[in-house]
Amino acid sequence: MAYFPRTRAAVAALCCISSLAALGVERTTPSAQAGPVQTKGPCRTYDTSATSVTAGGPVQATVEISGVFDPWSLRMVQNVTMSSSQGAHFSNIQTSTWDSAEDFIAEVVRLKPPAVLPTSPGPQPVNDIIPPLTRSRSTIGSGQIGFAQINSFDGTNRLTGFQSRTQGGTINVRYSAWESSGRPTAGTMQSPASSSTVQFSYDDKTRTQTQTTTTSGITSTITTTYDQNGNMRASNASVTRGTASTTTWTSHSSATVCLGDLRPPTPVAPKPAGPNPNGTFSATIGGQSWTAAQGVHADNMAPVVSVGGSDKRYIVSIGVSAKQGLGEYKAGPPDSVDFTKLTAAQFKELMERNSVVAMVIDTVTKQAWHASPTIGKGTVNLSSIAGAAAGTFSLTLDPVPNTGASGSLSFNGSFNIRF
Repeated sequence: MAYFPRTRAAVAALCCISSLAALGVERTTPSAQAGPVQTKGPCRTYDTSATSVTAGGPVQATVEISGVFDPWSLRMVQNVTMSSSQGAHFSNIQTSTWDSAEDFIAEVVRLKPPAVLPTSPGPQPVNDIIPPLTRSRSTIGSGQIGFAQINSFDGTNRLTGFQSRTQGGTINVRYSAWESSGRPTAGTMQSPASSSTVQFSYDDKTRTQTQTTTTSGITSTITTTYDQNGNMRASNASVTRGTASTTTWTSHSSATVCLGDLRPPTPVAPKPAGPNPNGTFSATIGGQSWTAAQGVHADNMAPVVSVGGSDKRYIVSIGVSAKQGLGEYKAGPPDSVDFTKLTAAQFKELMERNSVVAMVIDTVTKQAWHASPTIGKGTVNLSSIAGAAAGTFSLTLDPVPNTGASGSLSFNGSFNIRF
């Protein structure tokens, strides 16, 4: 919650506005607002669909991978299909998770300090591309090939290693040295059958990484080349007394995530404090009655309409990209959507059709639940957006990662709040 202002009313309203901004909805800045709304980088452009072909010796292997990063659930679900020239064919679904959208962007963008994006005005960071800077917490694969890779980090957010578990056993990698940007340069690898040393070198001018692994006197070297956006494009591998191979990656589609589009705008001056100064906001949260006793607040930053409020325990907010005026708006994807096969164009279409963002924060337990175009489900029915925001809602919220929340949360009620 690092970006929340201290005023509870602003917290409730702005968390919706910032989330809806990530949908790419059209937004205007009122003249009364102090300061500009950030809408720029750092940005990351990543492959949403790509194919790799590995050739070496008698076998040629092809991997097709597709998936989209969701800035609300902080995960990327990818569909992976592998086949070989000898007739083998496998497929699985792999899910990677991050602690924040900043971490996802920082995997390819050099920032100071290395793993953290600036959260206050100041000198612009160094935004050159220097992959790969691992920031994901884990990647889980399910299907014909199951695995789990859990990454570990130190206090400065440098990758200290990872553990990879498969049916064949567990591999532990530990790094012991790093270069100035936080990328590892040396470490060890322990598998069920052997121990190895690993070394890395980087050439930022050519955007290449070279990994050298030595096991029982046998050395393998892999040099990987990245494009101007930090996406893998080619690799060359060689091994002592073995067959060399080359891998070529071809992108079919891409998407861009920008930090400026995920941050809330500069908060407006808070409206008068006191019990319900602007209207009413009531609901049931998990079946328990709730009424906003303070900070009741509404904003119309066309087309985004947002409402918020709080009591001694909960901070709540709802935002809608109300391009169509009055009527019903939805949260969560339709049942027919298969995220493992979702293209960038389909993802954009989903964002435009489902335009509700909602959040409930428990200030006692620090747990939080939310809904968005891709998370949770339910509807908001707007009956007024002129002079006051009024309507009813019936939502099911999903837990926010890393807040300790678990299970879904029902959130139903009504609001009638003057702008």
